[in-house]
Amino acid sequence: MESTQEKQIAYHYHGDKVRILFVIMGVLMAGTLPLFSSMINLPISISIVGILLLAILGGFLNPAQKWIIYLDTLASIVAFISFEYYAVYTYMNLSPAVALNVYFYWVNQIAALLFFLATYLCVKTLRGRMLS
Repeated sequence: MESTQEKQIAYHYHGDKVRILFVIMGVLMAGTLPLFSSMINLPISISIVGILLLAILGGFLNPAQKWIIYLDTLASIVAFISFEYYAVYTYMNLSPAVALNVYFYWVNQIAALLFFLATYLCVKTLRGRMLS
């Protein structure tokens, strides 16, 4: 029989959805990195480590450990800011006549929206964990 506290944690836990979003984003990032690596102002190794970090953070996520919920929340916030920055920068500064620029914009905008959703779900999970 579940206690009231366990039911409350389960009700507020959205880690499974966050994990799915992190895996989808890791696959999207890994799949598009060769295409867009020249447009990203970071060494390729940092991008690869970031992709792996998403898998690691998603894999560790669970309702019992608050520290990983904090890390996942921070990661989703940083990722949202980064991808939205690149989307806005591309939209404002790069020519839409170049197809690669248009694709780069859309990939970054979609990534930003998915990380925005992940941030929301992480914060809901964190709030539920703090209430318990």
